[in-house]
Amino acid sequence: MPDIASIGAALASIKTATEIAKLIKDSGASLEQAEVKLQIANLISSLADAKIELAELQTEMNQLKDKLNQRVSVKWVKPYYMMQSDAGTEGPFCPTCYDNNEKMIRLQGSGCKGWSCLTCKGFFKDSEYVDPPQIRFSR
Repeated sequence: MPDIASIGAALASIKTATEIAKLIKDSGASLEQAEVKLQIANLISSLADAKIELAELQTEMNQLKDKLNQRVSVKWVKPYYMMQSDAGTEGPFCPTCYDNNEKMIRLQGSGCKGWSCLTCKGFFKDSEYVDPPQIRFSR
């Protein structure tokens, strides 16, 4: 999220650039050529700083929008998460990995309607889970 300092820095850069532009406009013939060039260089630098700050804020805002959209589309379907999209439902995704790290790790079917996470090694049973048959060896 853009912090107050970043926004303040961007606004300060824009304010400085505006003040320099006004000074150059009002200076007329009273400033020497060297001073005008210095002020123009300062103006360009301030505008570049403002542009960089605003680009960083835009990038951060886009990342936060993507994160929010993901949270809206992720639904809890016990015992795992599913993702709803225009293309349909995707998943299942590991609840442990999503809850702890907000990572969408797809679960792998492991037979008997159980699901395994290869990242956290979790095992999840859904409503269709069937205990595997016991294998007995006779002597």
